[in-house]
Amino acid sequence: MAIRDILVHFSEDPRNGAKTDVALQIAQRDGAHVTALYTLPPPQHLFYMGEYVPPEFYQRQIDEARAAAKKAKAEFEAAAAKQGVVAEWIESERLPVEAIETYGRAFDLLVLGQPDPDPENPVLVPSGMDVLPHDISLRAGRPILTVPYAGNYPKIGHRVMVAWNGSRESTRAVHDALPFLTKAEHVTVYCINADRSRGTPGAELARHLARHSVKVDVANTVIEDMEAGEALLSAVADRSIDLLVMGAYGHSRLREMVFGGVTETILSSMTVPVLLSN
Repeated sequence: MAIRDILVHFSEDPRNGAKTDVALQIAQRDGAHVTALYTLPPPQHLFYMGEYVPPEFYQRQIDEARAAAKKAKAEFEAAAAKQGVVAEWIESERLPVEAIETYGRAFDLLVLGQPDPDPENPVLVPSGMDVLPHDISLRAGRPILTVPYAGNYPKIGHRVMVAWNGSRESTRAVHDALPFLTKAEHVTVYCINADRSRGTPGAELARHLARHSVKVDVANTVIEDMEAGEALLSAVADRSIDLLVMGAYGHSRLREMVFGGVTETILSSMTVPVLLSN
């Protein structure tokens, strides 16, 4: 089982290079094609602080956005050519969530960036970018690999942790992650405060993964004075994990979807790439 078609999202983002490196790393491993989808930011409206702004200002924003896209395209294509990966470039003027949802359903894997957890000016964050992995994981129907806002990740998927609770979402995440799990040096099935009434939590999943020739162990932990997301992040650090696999959990609507506490903690404080699936 291998990943053959990857979509990586670009924008006016200093982390485009990190996302490129991750996508090309996976593409080299699996012989995949990589498509970059660049979403052009919409220009600001023509009124600012109650005063009229001339059309020239509007056009300048458009020109600057297209110049940034052109620069990002050249860097992406050069990196892909250097790595010997077949690559393609797409630009869209649609909002990021809409563009990725529309294009992304025809790909094996979507690579996105973690939103800046502490932007200098939240007002200037483009619409939807502050919750992009959250929304896409619930809407696209494809696995989402989210790259942290900081750091470089030259090795992804060597030591993998699966956050397992037996739910539909975590089940889907495990099977979406099989292209990574079957190639990993080691996989840990990690269970927190699991129900032991049916035996050893995670044992059935471990047996299933072993039949796929996955090198796997099960870790069960009980926590009382720590939030589950924090416990996961701590275990990731303690075990030198380089990829976390977990289900994405959505609950009642406020604006789009309000995430469960564990998912929200991981997406706001991730230290390694996270594969999300719903």
